Amino acid sequence: MSWWRAAGRRLLRRSARHDAALLALPLLVYLLLAGYQLRLPGLHNDEAQEAGLQAWQLASGAPVDAFRNSGLGTRQFPLMVQDYIGAGFVYLAAPFAWLLGPGTLSVRVPALFVGGAILLATYGCLASIADNRTALVGVALLAVQPSFVFWTRQGVLVASLSILCAALVLWAASSWGRNGGWQRAALLGLTAGFGLYAKLLFVWVLFGMMLAGLLLNSPLILQPARSFWPRRPHWQEAAGLLAGFAAGCAPLIIYNLLSGGTLLSLQSNTAVSYYGVDNSALVSNLATRFAQLRAVVGGRDHLSYLGGTLTNPLWDLALLLSAVLIGFQPERGPRAMLLVMLFGFIATVFTVSGLFPHHLALFTPIWISIVALGLGRLLWRHDALSVVAGLILVPLFLRDVQMDFGYHRLLTRSGGRAAHSDAIERLAATLTELNPPAVAAMDWGFSPQIRLLTADRIHPQEIFGYEWDSNAEFAQRLRPLLQATGTLFVFHVNDAVFDRRPAFEALAKSMGYGWSRVQLVRRRDGNPIYEILRVQPAN
Repeated sequence: MSWWRAAGRRLLRRSARHDAALLALPLLVYLLLAGYQLRLPGLHNDEAQEAGLQAWQLASGAPVDAFRNSGLGTRQFPLMVQDYIGAGFVYLAAPFAWLLGPGTLSVRVPALFVGGAILLATYGCLASIADNRTALVGVALLAVQPSFVFWTRQGVLVASLSILCAALVLWAASSWGRNGGWQRAALLGLTAGFGLYAKLLFVWVLFGMMLAGLLLNSPLILQPARSFWPRRPHWQEAAGLLAGFAAGCAPLIIYNLLSGGTLLSLQSNTAVSYYGVDNSALVSNLATRFAQLRAVVGGRDHLSYLGGTLTNPLWDLALLLSAVLIGFQPERGPRAMLLVMLFGFIATVFTVSGLFPHHLALFTPIWISIVALGLGRLLWRHDALSVVAGLILVPLFLRDVQMDFGYHRLLTRSGGRAAHSDAIERLAATLTELNPPAVAAMDWGFSPQIRLLTADRIHPQEIFGYEWDSNAEFAQRLRPLLQATGTLFVFHVNDAVFDRRPAFEALAKSMGYGWSRVQLVRRRDGNPIYEILRVQPAN
């Protein structure tokens, strides 16, 4: 008997090594695809504002710009970077800022590690629900999916820590539901709480999980003699769940005790958001979200800022067929995954910001898992169905790889478009060379990057204000800068978010000033994107 047990242990070790070797392949493919020309596209405003700048301040010992001045200690260690986005990525990026210095790589290298962690968490979740082979299919599909590849390299933009928590919370829920234990319950609560702290929209996943649980357990509700859940939770598990959740979102709780910022944001954006989204327009919002979901799954429109648009229409077919196949499966795990996706997606019609496609990045591990649990499981049947699954999944995988190479070629030519243009580095270099006494940022989208790329030597003042129309307060902020000698004013030439050029010219004329162009900064295709002006007396 001892010989058989020893042989069994050797076989298990050999199988584990084999699985680890296979898992390393999609991880390597992802790192190559996502890590190539990592400085492109150009550093985005949110990457610098919501991680890079504060990470560099922490690493260099400089004073930290804590959001709403709500930080901890004399250094003002940040709690949040927006009212609905936690500062987790700041602390993740700080060691890389210390090692690599301030710049684009200081936020994108840690983003690559988060992307790799998402792959591992997705593998663990699928292996827990199904088996290792199904998990490997899911990870292989996720590693090359264009939305995942190009979004996670700019992980701050999509709050990729919340995507990681989406995979982790489903893995933890599967493990706890199968095995029980207060430790697993605490881990489930911790991942749920931290996901909510990472970005408030994580509530969509939690909403989907709650409704999926209620629906799957609805037969038990109608039988009062039985437990509501298949296994009655012990009070220690309930306590562990609540304690873990409180610990995970503790920074969010502390932030609101200090500032009330999240509560104020929710209160002012519940009916109609800052971006003009009417949260009562459920049907039109759902239609918009559905179109966005198809684009995200197919890897198309939302990635046009890379230099063009490509698409993979096979994803529509794969996702639809997988959902149908899961509907005929008796296992609770795949059905739960499908319901979490369905109910979570429906919840996206409500937002406190805008109906942005990148919000749907949160569901990437979930809809990839649906395809793995549907079509992916058929690959190992060795019958006609496995052939059908292969005829869909293999071309789907290869087309995604082709698109990844295609997007990189487009990106090399364009350097990124609009707010993602790598012209931001040329703007930073130009301002450093000019070394003016003051710089006025006349629009959103470049001040935080300039500060990070120049290690805060150039500090553009964002005087445009966040009102959609210029007002008297804007004029009050602009007037002293017009009077100050040597101030440079930076505008967007095209694609202005807050167009302050007419108000600037009107006030300058009324004060007896004219203006001249100092420099025009262009994109790789030669089109201008930034204009630097200097004012002088008109006479």
